[in-house]
Amino acid sequence: MKKIPAILAVLASIPFLTLGIIYLVASATGVRGGLTAVVMLAVGTALLIAGLRRLRRLAQISPSALKTGAVELARRLGGDLTVSQFRAEYRVSRELAEETLDDLASEGTCARERRDEHFIYVFAGLLPPLAEKVCPYCGTELPVRTALRKCPNCGAQLEVTKG
Repeated sequence: MKKIPAILAVLASIPFLTLGIIYLVASATGVRGGLTAVVMLAVGTALLIAGLRRLRRLAQISPSALKTGAVELARRLGGDLTVSQFRAEYRVSRELAEETLDDLASEGTCARERRDEHFIYVFAGLLPPLAEKVCPYCGTELPVRTALRKCPNCGAQLEVTKG
């Protein structure tokens, strides 16, 4: 229903652009009407741009596009997503953002968790794997980011394990 005004604006731009071009061609041959041509072309262009922008925005905030965008945003953010982050990225209302994320939670794509005073939507399949370097002899655990290859406590080779 929201697409109808945008489609009508695009369709209304066609006669304005057509008549604008006709008047422009006529004014080039010596007939007066250059100003009319410019006005018709300006109105037609404005209607076309407004209609196309609205159609593009409606496509961006369609439910399927928002769900796909939420999963992509969660992937970029490490698997956790809040309603505020989603709203900031896609410029949608709080109700639409909550509805989209709740739909994803009901489908099983993510899980809704309460942390502090906020709800966080956790996309378990997108969480980074928890890997660490472990010494097989003394049990020292170090983050994978460390440049060490040998245990700083006993000197044994560190092994990378996923937790």
